[in-house]
Amino acid sequence: MGCCGDDRKNENPGVVVKRKCRDVLCLIFFVVWWCGMFVIAYFAYREGDTDRLVYGSDMYGLTCGQNQTFLDQPMDLSDSKNTYYLNPLALLSVRNIPFAKRVCVEECPTTPICNASNFPCEDYRQFVCPYYRVAEYNLYGQLPGVSDTNTTYYGELSTIGTFTPDTAQASFINAVDALNVPWVDAFLSSNGITDSSTDGTYFQLTTQFPDKGPCYPVYVETADYFNRCVPKITTDFTQNIQRTVDGDSEQVDGGARDALLDLWQSLGERFARYTADISKGILIIIVGGVIAGLLLSMLYLVFMRFAAGILVWVTLILVNVALLGITLYSFAMAGMLGDWSWVNTVVDELKEVGNPAAVDQEVWKWIGVTAAIITGLFFLLTLLMLSRLRIAVACIKVASQALAACPLLLVWPLIPFLLLLLLVLYWVAVSAMLYSAGDLSATCRDPADWQSYNFDSLSGLDAQQLISNATAFDLGATTSCYQDYSGDLLRQVCGVDANCYVSYRWNDSIRYAFLYHFYGLLWTSQVIVGISCVVVAATVGQFYWAGGDTNKMTTYPISTGAKYAFIFSIGSICFGASIIAILMWIRFVLVFIDNRLKALSAESVCAKWFSACVCCCLWVIQKIVEFINRNAYIMVAIKGSNYCVSAGRAVALIVTNALRLLTVNIVGDTLLFLGKVAIAASCGVFAFFVAELDYYTNSERYPRTYLSSPFWPVFLSVLIAYFIAEVFLSVYELAIDTIFLCLCDDCDTHGGEPALAPPILLDAMGVDEAEASAAIVKHNQVAPAGGY
Repeated sequence: MGCCGDDRKNENPGVVVKRKCRDVLCLIFFVVWWCGMFVIAYFAYREGDTDRLVYGSDMYGLTCGQNQTFLDQPMDLSDSKNTYYLNPLALLSVRNIPFAKRVCVEECPTTPICNASNFPCEDYRQFVCPYYRVAEYNLYGQLPGVSDTNTTYYGELSTIGTFTPDTAQASFINAVDALNVPWVDAFLSSNGITDSSTDGTYFQLTTQFPDKGPCYPVYVETADYFNRCVPKITTDFTQNIQRTVDGDSEQVDGGARDALLDLWQSLGERFARYTADISKGILIIIVGGVIAGLLLSMLYLVFMRFAAGILVWVTLILVNVALLGITLYSFAMAGMLGDWSWVNTVVDELKEVGNPAAVDQEVWKWIGVTAAIITGLFFLLTLLMLSRLRIAVACIKVASQALAACPLLLVWPLIPFLLLLLLVLYWVAVSAMLYSAGDLSATCRDPADWQSYNFDSLSGLDAQQLISNATAFDLGATTSCYQDYSGDLLRQVCGVDANCYVSYRWNDSIRYAFLYHFYGLLWTSQVIVGISCVVVAATVGQFYWAGGDTNKMTTYPISTGAKYAFIFSIGSICFGASIIAILMWIRFVLVFIDNRLKALSAESVCAKWFSACVCCCLWVIQKIVEFINRNAYIMVAIKGSNYCVSAGRAVALIVTNALRLLTVNIVGDTLLFLGKVAIAASCGVFAFFVAELDYYTNSERYPRTYLSSPFWPVFLSVLIAYFIAEVFLSVYELAIDTIFLCLCDDCDTHGGEPALAPPILLDAMGVDEAEASAAIVKHNQVAPAGGY
């Protein structure tokens, strides 16, 4: 016996009961791989810090919500779990976001805010400052009683004694004095601020202006979204900002104000509104998505059992007619059908869709030729399938009977789904810790890429520029910098540099660990999928080889299938899953490399073409291997042989029954796809009608359940219904494939005629019970009876 072949002469027909553990070496390797996964999890737990992802970090790379040490001093940020951007205007450009300076605060600033139309602002709650430990203008040590992590020391700035302004400070005083803004003049006069003498109130004056420090005005309310203080920019925000300069809000283009509203305010408000709609419409989702999805899925299975033949014929006729119609229409638009009156009538009616005067007739001609070829091929395929349609319909009906005999199979997918969910949660948790690990590094940009948004730059800002800046996800050219610095010194020099930000960059060890960890995800997920396939196939296979008689099956067929999968065939499943995982992993690595080359603008045209070809070929190979794997798992479930033997046996059966397989797959896949779409669409329509009830549309009588829009409850109902239909019908699809492969094996074992098939299949194959019995007797003369 070779690797991919086995001795058929003395093989028992049906599901093999006496089994051995197969492909144990691959199972051992899988267990060893998971030992490595646990080692990586420990490494990620030791080196990573998920708080950086949950709470964020400030401009010095300090993690919010933790007690740390910075510049040899304790920095207790345990209560400061929200990240606040000191200048919300910097967020108007995606390019600025990584470089925007931020601090950790206990609460996101809400009210009172610093209304720019009523300057100067004097309430300390209207300002947020960098930590006092790193206060700007070298103020650290000049404010007694202020803690190192304090960010609200605006009021204490006035306690700084008299000093002589330096050149830069004197220039600023003269510049703001020249503005002739009433509140500025009053502030200078009342506090005795001149270019030759001033005190701490000078810093309260500079604080009123964006990006001047040492504190920063809270111009807009912020909302806490996942521990990030997101600005809620209102309609009159830019107007108030501009009034600070010259009182003329019309200098800010109206389109820019509208864009600000759309890009910022709508983001938060829509999120809140949609969340409220989902919460209020939860009954719609449960009834229209979950309950209706379950009922319609089960009804569709019943319908397929009794009306599959009618549906198959109707579908084939409609598809052929539709293809013929598309072909004739294309030729008519190309002017190739002469003076057929009915064609001209159709063309006149469809002038809105296409017109030979508006569209090149040559294009329509080639569209027509292509459509004609497709129509002809599909018609020939239909003719070839005619004699085999009865078999396809019979397979579908027997699959329905098998599921009716073992109804628990319909809920079986919940178990692999929960296993996949646990796997993903574990993988994401470890990946998050890996992501937060690494070496502290600094990234700098060209100062020319710095887009500063302050009072001056808002003047004349048009909507097109604003939208372009806000949606430009290209961060521009960045490079590693300050490589001679490390630790707190690196944090300090980068934190005060407007063109620098600190982050944790992966080293080679972490990169390799992630690739190992990622392959473990792919492999394990495919193992779970394989286990599900083997359990379903073993259960359905028992029904087939019992001739459709449930009394001849084991008492607990699903438990028997699970025993085969988890005890005897788990090694074979690991073998098949590893092949798929390797292909998926290689594709991922190639796509990653391709994206990195694109980001570096270092990829040539030839390299792009080669990469695309390789990825395409790998995708095709992966789909072929997945198809072979699926059928190999069916043979593993039925015969209990190792993976190579099962795959070889499955391929041999598929090749010798190619046209039957094609017919069954086309018919089965088409009906199942139509079923999924019909179930999801029906649930969507039902959910929409429920959402249109007075209970959800009358805001006066039912304010607590009033929906601003039925979109999200209806959309989620459709999504959930489609997922439920996918779960139900995926089991059905595998059951059809199992029945078909069992039929092929039955025919191959008994000289070309099925002998142990259920009555429906025997009738579809034109085999009566006497012929089936004779085939069994003939086979038993060579091999002893066995199996189911």
